[in-house]
Amino acid sequence: MVVAEILTGIALVQKSVEFIKSNISTANDIKDIANQIDGFFTGEAQMNKKQGKGMSIAEQFGSVENSATDFIDRKLLEEKRNELKQIINLRFGPTAWDEIISERATRIAEAKEAQRLRVIEARQQQKEFIDTLQTMGIIFCVIAVLVIGFVVALKAYAKGYTYQQKVNQGIIKEPKYTMCLRKKMVAFKNGLACIYQGAGKTFEIEFTDMQTSCPRKYKCVYNPNSKEPNIDDVMKSLKDAVK
Repeated sequence: MVVAEILTGIALVQKSVEFIKSNISTANDIKDIANQIDGFFTGEAQMNKKQGKGMSIAEQFGSVENSATDFIDRKLLEEKRNELKQIINLRFGPTAWDEIISERATRIAEAKEAQRLRVIEARQQQKEFIDTLQTMGIIFCVIAVLVIGFVVALKAYAKGYTYQQKVNQGIIKEPKYTMCLRKKMVAFKNGLACIYQGAGKTFEIEFTDMQTSCPRKYKCVYNPNSKEPNIDDVMKSLKDAVK
């Protein structure tokens, strides 16, 4: 409550002034009583807080009823301020109190300015961070578009390659060939089954008619360690296909 704050403020003011009065004669420098001077200003600040803020209606009526006490407390504050001014000026010179007030005002202004600059700096850093994120996002999008465009262009260009260009670029793997010699030929209805064998146990089967017959040599697809075709299985498959 505000009343409690004012009482606390008055108590702090009185305690600070009484301590200074008791110890002013032994103080060699204002620094010796600096804490008590700060206590006086703290108590004064507590008393100067706006009354009624954050209070219920009932509490506000109560504060009106205590207006006489408030008036007396503020008069007491004024007396203590003048008393403290006279004590300090008598001990440290006629301008000591005004210098204290001026120095305090300067430090308060500097603190407020420092706080204002910190707020500005924080906002600037936040803005720079957001700008950096936006820039990175734009760069990422540009790179993504370029990559997609490159892939699309590459695919489109690849469609126009000649067969040999596709072979040279590895798009098409051209089979290897080897020269095979005729190993067997088996006659079946209206034709011949020709089995050829080449390097690396490459086997291949071809079919031809009776008139053409099976050439002695044949260019086979190189397929090392392949299994030799079984004529009986081949003939059975042909018969089943005819059926």
